[in-house]
Amino acid sequence: MSEAYPIREFARLTGVNPVTLRAWERRYGIIKPQRTAKGHRMYNDEHIGRVKNILYWLEQGYPIRQVKLLIKDTPPPQQDHSDNWQQLQQQMISAATNLDSERLDQLWTDGLACYPMAVYYERCLLPVLQHVRSQHEQPLLARSFEHLLRRKLYALVQHQQKNNDGPALLLATNHEDAELELLACAYALGAAAFHVHYFGPKLSPSDIGLALTSLASERLWLHFHPCNISEGKQWASTLSALSAGIFLSGAVPYVIQDDDHIHRLPESLGKQVQRFITTLGGLS
Repeated sequence: MSEAYPIREFARLTGVNPVTLRAWERRYGIIKPQRTAKGHRMYNDEHIGRVKNILYWLEQGYPIRQVKLLIKDTPPPQQDHSDNWQQLQQQMISAATNLDSERLDQLWTDGLACYPMAVYYERCLLPVLQHVRSQHEQPLLARSFEHLLRRKLYALVQHQQKNNDGPALLLATNHEDAELELLACAYALGAAAFHVHYFGPKLSPSDIGLALTSLASERLWLHFHPCNISEGKQWASTLSALSAGIFLSGAVPYVIQDDDHIHRLPESLGKQVQRFITTLGGLS
């Protein structure tokens, strides 16, 4: 008999937050949980397989409105499946160009209701971020967009973490330019109930040991922005002395060598989160 999971447990198992699961049910009808006598949603192992199927198609670049057709083995509409993402990007670029903070906030809220963070970040947020950063004649666009997005992600993570009681995880980065990706990562991992701790960018190597001890955390995820050889050696020395499980992403210095407790994650945010949740994060 298939095991039954309430929505929070199901979110932890799949890495898809409850808000998105409800949107997939109400707006698109692509996942339909059972209901208890009191109306609470209950999911089973078949639903886990269905979510994996949904995530597969989202990661291929298909918008959520086409996924319903794909998982029913119905041919999708004859159009480029990237069109919807380009439309979302253009809407966001337009709002950013007009410094329309309310419109940006609404676009982000709507997008994250339909897509897991890792997919939404790679397909929408990152391309727009790259675009505004390339507008060198209008530096305010990038500064304002990054400020608003950073504020949004901080608020989302803070709200999400109020209910999380899973394993503790310290997130850190060596440079403020890598912070947005790390905040997106924090939200994606929070959907799987990890109790994520983040204390801002540019933690020094000496800060890490103290933070891990204070938090009683057995896991450290360190996202690197490119650094010089001297800084890389400092990190290598610090990490080799830690007993926690260490997960590295970004521009990892070549002087840091993998060993039994240091693991390099894949390049894309989606694959990083998936690998961490399903294998490494358990530290079995």
